[in-house]
Amino acid sequence: MFDLDTRLLQIFFEIYKHNSVSKAAEQLEIGQPTLSIALNKLREHFHDPLFVRIENKMQPTELSKQLFPLVVEILNRLKLVQNYNIEFDPQTSNYQFKISMTDISHLVLLPKLINYLREHAPNVRLEIVPIDANTPLMMSNGDIDLAIGFLPQLEAGFYQQTLFQQRYICIASKEHPRLTGTTLSDQEFRQELHVDILATGGHYVLEHELQKLGVSRNILVRLPSYLGVGLVVQDTDAIATIPHYLSQVLLVRGSLKVLEPPYTFPTYSVKQHWHARVHQMPNNQWLRQVCFKLFSE
Repeated sequence: MFDLDTRLLQIFFEIYKHNSVSKAAEQLEIGQPTLSIALNKLREHFHDPLFVRIENKMQPTELSKQLFPLVVEILNRLKLVQNYNIEFDPQTSNYQFKISMTDISHLVLLPKLINYLREHAPNVRLEIVPIDANTPLMMSNGDIDLAIGFLPQLEAGFYQQTLFQQRYICIASKEHPRLTGTTLSDQEFRQELHVDILATGGHYVLEHELQKLGVSRNILVRLPSYLGVGLVVQDTDAIATIPHYLSQVLLVRGSLKVLEPPYTFPTYSVKQHWHARVHQMPNNQWLRQVCFKLFSE
């Protein structure tokens, strides 16, 4: 029996994560033969195949499933030690932050953050990923530095800071043939065609509130994100109920107007979230301070 090194644990982690030897090799930037030799060493060490090819995927054995959380914990702790108290100078750093955001934040917050970085941290780069069911796990693994948006499902081990409060309003085309005022009546809301947006979190809050009020919308089209809603609304006679801060961006770019809805929808907090593992890291502290300075009310 030989000592396991972190390289072998990293190889185990990548095969498990991707269900593939070739994808793991690609991720680690090593050749497949080298990776196969390493996998054989792991199999020999644990006296277990660890992964079995089923329908062209490397599926973990029962032992692998038991090992995986232990390996993740070891790799996380190692990353924490490696990154511990590293000095961070935004003027010279070429660090790439990975930020999880909603599609609304792409439109509203991201341009402001990019412009700030161009001036104050010219070599810092961003990778933006969506907020989804994997976000909490990716944050705890160190794969995501910061998440900005509406994440009610986070549990222990996470920090959060409120940036601003958000409310819902309605938008319609400036040329809408029937809606001439600045407020929608209950009857108008029920009669008009609606664009519904199936984005994370917000859609369900809105739908739940409308169900409580006994209001059923006449849905013309459902969109997977907020990115196309402005164009659809300005070129049709449908209306949409969206967060207020998105409407401010769309009004500048499109032929739209804002209408107050006939109901009092609940407000919600847009927050930045981070995991305890990065709480003391200077680069993460700097990013959080920048986001708070740029986005907080």
